Amino acid sequence: MTKTLEWEGHNIEMRIFFSPRFLMIATDTTLAVDGKRVARKGGLGITETATGWFNHKGKEIRSELQVRGNRSVFTKIPYVLRFNGLPVSAGKLKLEGLAAAVVVWLSVAGLLVLLALAI
Repeated sequence: MTKTLEWEGHNIEMRIFFSPRFLMIATDTTLAVDGKRVARKGGLGITETATGWFNHKGKEIRSELQVRGNRSVFTKIPYVLRFNGLPVSAGKLKLEGLAAAVVVWLSVAGLLVLLALAI
């Protein structure tokens, strides 16, 4: 589920989801400002930081969305959002796409079993 907040007139959207780019075994973390994606990071990392820039009142703002995996990886992931190094928001993001990831995982496992039986 996308988490949204408003910051000095800007609509901020944060999202983390299982990525089909990585066969659903890794995640993508994205940050959008006013509907435009400004940062994206993907992979298998326990800690990921999506970094980008956006314009605010004529000045470039450095944005960082850091997520950290933990024991509750299939429910909510702790995050910290920073602009120019200063914390703007912190909390938990719901990890999206678990059902689709499980389907992919089971399909791959089934294929591996069939291949093993064929040998």
